[in-house]
Amino acid sequence: MQSEVDWKVVETFIKKGASVGSSSTIMCGVTIGENSIIGAGAVVTKDVPPNSIVAGVPAKVIKKLK
Repeated sequence: MQSEVDWKVVETFIKKGASVGSSSTIMCGVTIGENSIIGAGAVVTKDVPPNSIVAGVPAKVIKKLK
């Protein structure tokens, strides 16, 4: 059986102005940049740069915002 010593807390950051679509999955330790948009159902496995739109499984940048 697992106990508290078997778990590690890893911070995940969602910066100001970011939007996360429904049913998306964000892995531990990932940072979502400011003003970014995560598409619905996306699986985010890497950091998302600021001002970008990501979608897919795994999530990839599909557009940079101005």
